[in-house]
Amino acid sequence: MIDRCAYLDTEFDPRNPTLRGFLSIGVTDNRDVPAEYYGINADADLDALTDHPFIPDHVLPYMPVVIERDANDTPRKIYWDEHHPDYARVLPASQIADDIAAYFPGETEPELMANWGKDDLGYLHRLFGNDWGTMPLGVPRIFTDLEVLRRQLGAPKPPVQLADEHHALADARFNRDFHVHLLRFQEMQRIGIDELAPELYAAFAAGAGKRPAQPARPTGSPRPDWSELTDAQRQHYEQVARELFGRFDVRRPQGSQ
Repeated sequence: MIDRCAYLDTEFDPRNPTLRGFLSIGVTDNRDVPAEYYGINADADLDALTDHPFIPDHVLPYMPVVIERDANDTPRKIYWDEHHPDYARVLPASQIADDIAAYFPGETEPELMANWGKDDLGYLHRLFGNDWGTMPLGVPRIFTDLEVLRRQLGAPKPPVQLADEHHALADARFNRDFHVHLLRFQEMQRIGIDELAPELYAAFAAGAGKRPAQPARPTGSPRPDWSELTDAQRQHYEQVARELFGRFDVRRPQGSQ
């Protein structure tokens, strides 16, 4: 069983699938005091971002860069701001790879989660040359997509991220909150013994199960309601429910309350 769960986000130029298009990475985890990492790629091609329709206005405000604009507010030049408080996090991609390897120590991968995360995983692996043979064993090879999981569960969307969207570490933290949201939804869907046992009896009464030993009942008489059963009869169905819980994760169907 995997106890540690890590949450990933990256920022990148989708037009450039190389490390020159990789801008930043954030990871956090589910510990009580989370271990976190935030790295900004010193090797990123900043000049290529001037004509991107989204990145200068939505991603770069959270990065240690200066954006020079013309009279029409169009970006013309982008360069590192050495006086920015996050400039110390601007590192060569090779150093970020070493830091990520240290973040995922040992030989056991934690469960990795990301939101709409196929590109995030791609840039993570690109730090190691996309070579699973040389990538440290603790670096996750696969991930669970939180949006896919949400749809599979039939869960409502998570609360809106109100600040710092497209800051890699802030987004990784949001992914952790998203996962907590899904776990809480799953727990709400869990059925208790006091709910399942009457359902089992109802199924039996409808002829969907094997009848347990019970006192003789006159032919044609209706079966008693759950509330009319003896303690021994109710305990029988409760015991069956416990045995099912020991073997299966029993939850309400999607869409039910």
